[in-house]
Amino acid sequence: MSQTNGKQNGEVRNTLGVSGQLYEQLLSSLEADERGGTPDLRRVHTRLPFADPFVRVIVEGENSSRRETMLACRNISRGGLGLLYSTFMYPGTRVIAYLQRTDGSTPGLRGRVVRVQHRGGVVHEIGIKFDKDINPRDYLPGDFTEALPSLERVVPDKLNGSVVFVTESDAVRSAVKDFLLETNLNFKFAENTKQAFAAADDAPDMLLVDIEFAETTGPELVKRLRTKGYNKPVALIGDPGLGLTRSIVRVCGADALVRAPMTQDGLLRVLGEFMLCGWDVDHLDKARSKIDRATLITLCFELSKMGVVMDQQVRLDDRVALFCTCQKVRSMALMLGMNGVASMAERLAEQAAEGNDPQAMHELVEQVRLGCAAAAGKAAA
Repeated sequence: MSQTNGKQNGEVRNTLGVSGQLYEQLLSSLEADERGGTPDLRRVHTRLPFADPFVRVIVEGENSSRRETMLACRNISRGGLGLLYSTFMYPGTRVIAYLQRTDGSTPGLRGRVVRVQHRGGVVHEIGIKFDKDINPRDYLPGDFTEALPSLERVVPDKLNGSVVFVTESDAVRSAVKDFLLETNLNFKFAENTKQAFAAADDAPDMLLVDIEFAETTGPELVKRLRTKGYNKPVALIGDPGLGLTRSIVRVCGADALVRAPMTQDGLLRVLGEFMLCGWDVDHLDKARSKIDRATLITLCFELSKMGVVMDQQVRLDDRVALFCTCQKVRSMALMLGMNGVASMAERLAEQAAEGNDPQAMHELVEQVRLGCAAAAGKAAA
């Protein structure tokens, strides 16, 4: 059968003729074949899964000839692309790959073939090296809690600049000192909110904030730092949790996550992501603005329900439960930009802790409840 420009009988196809479940099975088979193999110590960039069965590719030949074809994609990295082709392609061949970005645009990325590997049957894996590095987050959907650093490994002495770690944990401080011993970083620690704000005023190149920060949660502190104007990279350290906790982490304004338990490799790769790869403030702002609407809606409806729960706790004079609920309301309201509600919830928590009479708290309770109820309307907008 003839095939031109990736179309056959009017249907879009790649050269392998696979899509849907067959394409997913092919990717799974390739991953299984490599699992447990020896890692390539020369690899600089992390290969990130990028399952697009229809990538338009222009193959440039001699005498300015150009041939268009449709290839299946396997992975992407800061420096290149892994494509699946039905035949051999000569190393050194010039290509232009058109990949869709998360903003809907489809720029042409120029590069050349640097690797060709027969993977069985008619399947050949073609490794493309871009002429100019890209930022994979421009092409991969998802939030920063799921993103892998785009650098495979970071040489410690390549790291320069100023970093502040906001944590109350002796264990985290000790680990950081050991892990960064061979770097050229100027790093220091902040142990409370006041020190964190003072450190941010000095405009360090990067902040890393412990999720388990007790004085105020890590995500809340990040949100407050953003409100005060700190716009450089911020990473959270720890476990992002599940459900509501993860939703709060996602929208707090952080850029990356150093997962617990923290390792030297994990910390260095996150630091390298922002200190070696040329992120600028505008790019960071755009990345932070890509908040999943479903996450925002979840937070809004959870906040509206909290108002009802809080009202019931006041009627039962359950001060411990009321205090905990107020803390949750404060955190969610901050993430949604409802600073007035957050402030009132904080005052109400203080009154509950001080043992104030329920009747004396009635007016403030009603204001917080109405503010929480307004979140449902915000979600529907």
